[in-house]
Amino acid sequence: MSSCWINGNLVDDHSAAISIRDTGLLHGAGIFTTMRAYRRRVFRLDYHLERLRRSAQAMFVPISYSDEQISSAIAQLLEANELTEARLRLTITRGTMSNDPVHGLRLDPNIFITATALEAYPQEYYQKGMTVLAYDQQKANPFDVQAGHKTLDYFSRFTAMRQASNRGAGEALWFNIFNYLQSGSISNVFIVKNSQLLTPPTQQDLEDPLIRENTPYPASNVLPGITRRVVLELARSNDIPVQIKALAINDLLDADECFLTNSIMEIMPVCRIERKPIGQDRPGDLTQKLVMLYRTAVDQFVGSD
Repeated sequence: MSSCWINGNLVDDHSAAISIRDTGLLHGAGIFTTMRAYRRRVFRLDYHLERLRRSAQAMFVPISYSDEQISSAIAQLLEANELTEARLRLTITRGTMSNDPVHGLRLDPNIFITATALEAYPQEYYQKGMTVLAYDQQKANPFDVQAGHKTLDYFSRFTAMRQASNRGAGEALWFNIFNYLQSGSISNVFIVKNSQLLTPPTQQDLEDPLIRENTPYPASNVLPGITRRVVLELARSNDIPVQIKALAINDLLDADECFLTNSIMEIMPVCRIERKPIGQDRPGDLTQKLVMLYRTAVDQFVGSD
């Protein structure tokens, strides 16, 4: 029987409960992050918690635990479930609301962490590349308050993923209301053109005057992904040219290489946009180089004890 950590306590999964009046349940008011543990250590946990706190501030979600307490909870949970290689999810809801006669509206947030054995993506995807769908039935709205945050409102993304699966694809790529590429449903997107690495800007990137001046839309839906951040760091430290810029559908279709990133898949080569091959219809050289650099970074991290 597996355990979860909720509001400071380790409990059996089936015993964990939150109020039916929790605003995460009623309104989708909450945030989360998905993490990957290697040998019982979460890779770039500090990055995950940094992003989570930025989202908490933006989405008015109180966090009542310190980073050290959360880190300790993760270690306890992995040990309790006897997990070494694991997928974890840290979720924080705004909780129940009540009126305090002195302070007015009060929120009692809920925080919980779940952990399961890692189920890796099929090796065939890494060897032959994933097929993705250029999704056009919905458009990402950068003016939505949830834009650029991992919130509990994921139904639209899962709808897109279901359509991608029905068409033989492993991910659905989203475009914004200005018809520029933003991300996958659960991933960030990179392309390679003329040996240069390109990816769409996040809202934080748009704070750079030069990037903002050259971006033909005023706000971004792009999640500041943890693996995205690591890939950019690895590229810059290994003299791989990087450009953060707006990408249109033709940039995607004309790319020499393409790949996706998230904490579970790490770096996933994309070799087909529906039936259109990307590059030579196989994982490209720069993609494979970044895969090796990423795995080296992980090996160094887990071997640093």
